[in-house]
This record gives sequence, structure tokens and C-alpha cells, in this order.
Amino acid sequence: MTITLKLFELVDGKTRCISFSPAVWRAKFALNYKNVTYDSIPLTFLEIPIQIPKACPNVPAPTVPTLQLEDGSGLADSFAIAEYLEEKYPDRPSLFGSPSEKNLQRFFESYVQTKVHPAIQRMVFHDMYEMQDEDNAHYFRTSREKSSGRPHAEIAGDREENLKELKDNLGLIHRALLPGGWILGSHPGWADFVLASSFVWFNACSPNDFQEGVLDAFDDQVIRNYWIKVQQYIY
Repeated sequence: MTITLKLFELVDGKTRCISFSPAVWRAKFALNYKNVTYDSIPLTFLEIPIQIPKACPNVPAPTVPTLQLEDGSGLADSFAIAEYLEEKYPDRPSLFGSPSEKNLQRFFESYVQTKVHPAIQRMVFHDMYEMQDEDNAHYFRTSREKSSGRPHAEIAGDREENLKELKDNLGLIHRALLPGGWILGSHPGWADFVLASSFVWFNACSPNDFQEGVLDAFDDQVIRNYWIKVQQYIY
């Protein structure tokens, strides 16, 4: 009997159908790009600390994504999952390429997390809250207020300022995409899936703002065409 890998992922509390976590999507992109079969296990915020320790007792701090391997153990963190897939399936398309390409992609990952994510995080805040059922909404609100040190009403900030910050920080990425259509040029890799995951997150939570803040941010089709190409790995 073939044992299928299981990926524990975050979904909204109301429909349980919307997978929006950028960290989870990095792992999903890696699995899909490598053409690895897996089952998705949808969890809400409040289910994560309950269900993952039951399934994967070896994971000390339950979080998503967690990939349950063939032996039943769990592997947390999207980058660790990507490295596992790269080692286990070396005959399939590479996520990292050469060591130097891997280092550059890790640098790009840091850029996306520090320069692109903050504006998106503020812009999706209210929509992420509205996507939750009552218990998960309470958890989301109180945990974000605690981590940010600000009341709920102030966390999102000013929409126009957020849009400007996002466009400014997407500018370098927009120019990087011009030569070949992917961050690496002619083929996708980890850097692309890091960026695409932030777009999936934004679009899943706030599609109208995603349209304005990403797809319509520049007076050409570069990012829009990039988003179209990414769709082949979204499933």
C-alpha cells in the first residue's frame, strides 16, 4: 500500500475552503512543481495546536505547513520541506539549482518577507478577520493586537500608503521579471514560489486590492503575465 504524504495547511474558519497562508503555499508550490502526490489536511487557527501534535508528535511547536512523511513523522517549515523534496526527488525539476542560485534565492526570500509582506499583511488584515468564524476571529484579533501592540482598528493602517509602499517595493521585482518571465530567467524556482505565495495570499483574502496593488500596479503586462504563468502550479 502506498502511503501518501499529508500536508497540514491553514484555511478560513467560515468555509474551510480558502487556503491563504503564504508559508503553506510555498510548500504547496514546491510539492506541485516536483509533481509529488499529497493529501491536504485543512485546519483553522485553533485546530493547529490540537491536530498537528496528534498526527506528528515529533513536531515540538505545531505550525503550518507541516508535512507528514511516509514514516508518520512531521516536517515543519516550508523551506525545510523544500530541501527534503529536493533531496528525495533529485530527478525532478530543481527548486534551487546550483549552490550560488540557492543563496541568491534565499536573499530574494528575505527581500519578499521584509519588503513585500508587510504592506500585504496590513491590507489583508480586516478581510482575514472577516473570513473567520467567531472563535477563530477572536483568536486572530487578540493575537494580532498582542503581537503588534496596537488595537484592532489601527493595525491595517492607511490603504493608500500601503498601496504606495507595495508598489515601491515591487519595482525591483518588476524589473527582475523583464528578461525571462521568471525570477531565475527561463524557469521557475524557489524565489518564484516565495513571491507567488505572497500573491496567492493577497488574492485569496483581498482580491480587489490584489488587482489594484499587484496586477494593475505597472503600465505593462509583466506581473500580470507572471501571475498567469504561476497558475499552472496552483492546485
